Amino acid sequence: MYGLLLALHLLVCLGLVAVVLVQSGKGGGLAGGAFGGTAQTVFGGRGATDFITRATMVLGGAFFVTSLVLALLSSATRGGGGKSLIQEQAKQSSQSAPAPAPQRGPSGAPPTGDVLPTTPPAGTSAPAPAKGVAPAPAPAPAGGGSSKPPGGGP
Repeated sequence: MYGLLLALHLLVCLGLVAVVLVQSGKGGGLAGGAFGGTAQTVFGGRGATDFITRATMVLGGAFFVTSLVLALLSSATRGGGGKSLIQEQAKQSSQSAPAPAPQRGPSGAPPTGDVLPTTPPAGTSAPAPAKGVAPAPAPAPAGGGSSKPPGGGP
């Protein structure tokens, strides 16, 4: 079906090219209307249509119809279900495995080679701890920050 329609489309294309090349110029058109042509030739009636003009209209319509049907058939046989490349890439990236977490030492501290920031940048909040990892205790403020002695006395 697709091959037959493609062959028909190619015949229509060749016929349309031939019919357009055989036609003689009407002497007006857009150039005549824009550069001093009279309004009667631009907006007036065209008169009787001859065989070549009618063949151009029929072949032009057939070209549009066959182009549309070929586009619909090719998108249906592609098997992608009409998905765009962006949707396919998003699906592939969501199916890929996440990156492994950094290795921790025996005390829970990062290895000595890694440098991690101890405080977040100004204006941002601290990142949430990962699942199954207890949050680190907050550092005590310098200078005690409290008037109570550490023993819990009055």
